[in-house]
Amino acid sequence: MYNNLIGKKLLILGGIRTLCDYVVRAQKMGVYVYVADYDIYSPAKQIADQAVFLDATNVEEIVAFCKKEGIDGITTGYVDILLKPCYEACRRLNLFCYLTPEMIEMSTNKEYFKSICAEYSIPTPISHEIKNEDYEVAALALNYPVFIKPLDASGSRGAAVCNNVKEFKKQYKCALNFSKQKKVVVEEYLSGTEFLMDYLIVDGRPYLLSMFDRIMSADRNSAINHSDLCIAPSCNLTVFQQKIHQNILEMLSGMNFENGLIFFQGFVKDKNITIYEMGCRLGGSFPFIDEHCTGINPMDMLINYALTGEMGKKIAIEEISPHFSELGGVINIMALSSEYRIAEINGIEEVSKLPQMLHYLQRMFIGDSFQVGKITDSPVVSFYFYAKDIDEYKEIVRFIYSKVSVFDKYGNSLLMQPCSIENL
Repeated sequence: MYNNLIGKKLLILGGIRTLCDYVVRAQKMGVYVYVADYDIYSPAKQIADQAVFLDATNVEEIVAFCKKEGIDGITTGYVDILLKPCYEACRRLNLFCYLTPEMIEMSTNKEYFKSICAEYSIPTPISHEIKNEDYEVAALALNYPVFIKPLDASGSRGAAVCNNVKEFKKQYKCALNFSKQKKVVVEEYLSGTEFLMDYLIVDGRPYLLSMFDRIMSADRNSAINHSDLCIAPSCNLTVFQQKIHQNILEMLSGMNFENGLIFFQGFVKDKNITIYEMGCRLGGSFPFIDEHCTGINPMDMLINYALTGEMGKKIAIEEISPHFSELGGVINIMALSSEYRIAEINGIEEVSKLPQMLHYLQRMFIGDSFQVGKITDSPVVSFYFYAKDIDEYKEIVRFIYSKVSVFDKYGNSLLMQPCSIENL
């Protein structure tokens, strides 16, 4: 399918660990992969064909390097701040890029995203207008809980639920620090079943690829980076398709989005659907589950587009259905916030040998530690699997929880309490 990519040169902006899969995927397609960012030790650089030390947000540096090396395509994933440099560099070099200015603005500007959704009758959370200089006074008049986040940040940085005035005042300052525009969004706190979905756009036609429910432990907030569990197809998939799907199709087409990957996050409660987030990059997608359940791997398609200007899979994509015949599952083994470093990790290799295991990504290693800071939460490892039914899904989750353990040098567990699965 991708023989025309052999020997092509691809520059990936950003070297975070989640991009390691992207690098490997491109290499398997015969592509020579460069990975560029400012960190000498970034994980994706360690496996790239060539590591590049440059500022991945600096368009001038990117353009100069691409001209020097004869780069055939540029792409990125998972980090919103790199979308605009990727688009600008491709534009100046006349390279293929599925991104558009409107896509980037909708992904990074919460107000713009909500305004476009309103045009297409797509429900979004109710916002409270609060000026920075009046936030302490406004805090007294809010009905709690509320959800607070920076206007223009990503990855849930600076975002949190506030249950009272004291929490609001503290979190408002935090959110403000993460906003380049020094603007904060305060919204109603949504409850219900949280979902995450991906749309593929091929030659101007959007396709709903997958819809996952995000499941959290009782002591963790929703609308954060990593859920404890994900499961697809969503229990609300049919409701979504009946009520909102057509509106989203019209919005994506109306915005002239021609190609690429778009993800949405939202909640369903009493069959009422609210969308609170959109992204135009990898991040919402679980490519290995998508590939197993639909035959389509979004990574492959984005790599192909960056190098050829085509998403590919024109015939098979017509057969995509988010109503998987099996269940797709994700389990994030969550690290506990601690000042102590990891001294021992057990069980990952054993779990990886499960016949239903499609892929796993280890994110933390011996010597690492996790403390709440710029990142809202962190898994030690993420497992991606399939199951024939809900009973097998639960069995796999129980097995993983029973096998994976992480300890500090004193023998204390560095993992959060496992998520309850009995009511799934």
